[in-house]
Amino acid sequence: MNKSIEHLIEAFNTGWTQGEFNAVESVLHENVVFIAPDLATEIVGKKACLETIKAYSSNANTLLFEVEKQKINVWHQTANISMNYYIEYLMNGKKYREKGKEFWTLIKENNDWKIVWRAMVSSENLK
Repeated sequence: MNKSIEHLIEAFNTGWTQGEFNAVESVLHENVVFIAPDLATEIVGKKACLETIKAYSSNANTLLFEVEKQKINVWHQTANISMNYYIEYLMNGKKYREKGKEFWTLIKENNDWKIVWRAMVSSENLK
């Protein structure tokens, strides 16, 4: 297994669930693209993607986030990651529980892995 990619996954997930935005920013490529859970909206660029994470953190309290299964495929300077996740969070006084999948593409630049593409799909959109 690729320890540097596993560390990146952990840093990103800890960062966005605990409001550690510097950790998130450090693993995002300048031209990163996030696909929103509606699968129609694209958020383009590090600054815009980081803003979506900050907006989530200001509106929600993550109680639990677990990666239940992950698969990492690496080809030279490119990697794809798929993860099954479970999340519990509070938003507007209501508790939510969701399962879903995340898909990431990473590239290696200057010996560092960076996220260049991310899609998060709740199980409701997988049906």
